[in-house]
Amino acid sequence: MSKRMTHQEICEEWEAVSRAQNVNHQRGIKAAITQCRQFLTAIHQQADVEQARYRYLAQRLCDHFWSHNMAHRTDKTPGYPGHFGCRVRLRKRKLELSWYYNRFIPKKSGEGRSVFSEYIRKEGRFRYHKPAFTRAQDWEKPLIMETEDGFEMLRRLNANQAELCRIVRKSERLLKNLEEHLGGLKEATSGSSSPSNEEG
Repeated sequence: MSKRMTHQEICEEWEAVSRAQNVNHQRGIKAAITQCRQFLTAIHQQADVEQARYRYLAQRLCDHFWSHNMAHRTDKTPGYPGHFGCRVRLRKRKLELSWYYNRFIPKKSGEGRSVFSEYIRKEGRFRYHKPAFTRAQDWEKPLIMETEDGFEMLRRLNANQAELCRIVRKSERLLKNLEEHLGGLKEATSGSSSPSNEEG
């Protein structure tokens, strides 16, 4: 069983074969283009996995917030009940870390309350501005800020990942153009003019 090449050995192999004369470079070009395309495809696939991990980490922050919210659901807590809530969603490669404000309206029957949730729009690019939480109870405010600090980091990570995917798509188009360009190169023949000579 052959030993698997290390990354360094692979780099050295491509470096060595690039100047070799006794190899079929048409096959080499095809292999290089194929592996370049596989590399870009792998980045796309890993980006989806990475975003799923961001969603998982965001849910941990969300659950931490709700654990405190549940702990304060008692008349012994000043400012009971808490009105703010957070939610994490991942749909069609869009990661949403959002906040909403709950209003508790007594039911007409007099038994219990109906909850109406008001979505809070995020004004900043990576985080909510503090005025969005002015109605928070004293115990809620530091918890919201703590959670939002973590959300901001994840939003920035997610934005970086999205930018990486955009770069990959650009690279895929460039690679296709390069493949066509290389395929259109004509072999040298005696008496043929090089492009540089024709330009003169």
